[in-house]
Amino acid sequence: MTNVYIEKDGDRYLLSAKGHATGSVEACNYITGVLYALAGYVKNAEAIGFAEIYKLDMEPGGVTVHCRGDERINAAFDMAKVGLMQLERAMPEMIQVMVVEL
Repeated sequence: MTNVYIEKDGDRYLLSAKGHATGSVEACNYITGVLYALAGYVKNAEAIGFAEIYKLDMEPGGVTVHCRGDERINAAFDMAKVGLMQLERAMPEMIQVMVVEL
């Protein structure tokens, strides 16, 4: 199972994912696609000046995207959150998502 923790505190954002969607290639690919898209967006955003990355780790079974940014970063994190929560509804045995807003 993949456990995802998403936190928003003002203009600071954190997404942490741990584990594997063992037993479902589709779920694994879905999760990986969402996380790589978010990480790529945040990297590009920092390069052009509307985000600051605190930590960005992309390892098999462990992903952390921690940054601050403007409304464009907020929208990217919302997209990732919605996408992962949709998978959680469809395949709750593969992924669990916890969302915290401070």
